Amino acid sequence: MIDKDIEHSLNLLKNRYSCRQFISRRIEDDVLNEILQVGIRAASGGNLQPVTVIMIRDQSKKDKIRELCWQGFIADADTLLVYLLDYHRLNSWARVQQAPFGKQYSFTDFVISMEDVMCVAQSIECAATLLGVGSVYIGTVNYVYDELKELLNLPPLTIPVVMSCLGYTKSDNEEIHLQGHLRRKLSQEVVVHNESYQPVSDETVKEEIVASKYQNWLQKMSGEVLEKYKAELFEVAKDVNGEEYAAEVVKRIEEQQGINRAQFRLGYHYNPVRLREHNKNVFRFYKQQGFDFWSE
Repeated sequence: MIDKDIEHSLNLLKNRYSCRQFISRRIEDDVLNEILQVGIRAASGGNLQPVTVIMIRDQSKKDKIRELCWQGFIADADTLLVYLLDYHRLNSWARVQQAPFGKQYSFTDFVISMEDVMCVAQSIECAATLLGVGSVYIGTVNYVYDELKELLNLPPLTIPVVMSCLGYTKSDNEEIHLQGHLRRKLSQEVVVHNESYQPVSDETVKEEIVASKYQNWLQKMSGEVLEKYKAELFEVAKDVNGEEYAAEVVKRIEEQQGINRAQFRLGYHYNPVRLREHNKNVFRFYKQQGFDFWSE
């Protein structure tokens, strides 16, 4: 039997949503500090806590970050939290106590430290939800490393990983964000596998992802707009999957007279060719910041 108060808290977490509309109400200091304290106490590999959270409430800085990250609601949030993978502090500790330090050369350590960052971020997101504060993650900080380094005075051995916007929302704001596919999640049967990995069947994909989660979403198109998407998705598919598969993608678009959710999300919105090209900038910045786990 689950206690009613605990059940209420669990329901809040299960019904959380990404908030992109904030009201001009300041988060009280005691509420914000409580949220941050939950994050600080998040799980961490070896309890090393290679994480720094930069809290931004200055409006001019929020305006600047809004411009950098291309999303207008960022400036409306009361508080921005930029989560850093931080080896600079660990290196300082090693230097003070005269210990060898080389975590920046290990990719495995890097992955574990990224996990630590997300543990902090998600703990904060959960605490905010329980305290009635809206939030949304912003991943586009990974496209503006150099600008954030200058704006936030980031030292070597630090990497911006993700940002969250916190703020109060309108009482009816939930309805705006809980419509259609934005609210729906995959079922437990699809996500949780007992004892070993179970490959998903095409039939399950059609039932659980296409129909249940995305409600058979299809953006109908015609004329020049349809031709534009056909041409662009052909080039993307050709680059990553080969010309034969690209032809099948175009044939499907013609039959549908539009693009489906997978084609939009995986081929257009999150264009894999552009994402691959961004690798160069990511690796350049990582090396600039002192990370080098490519060398043997």
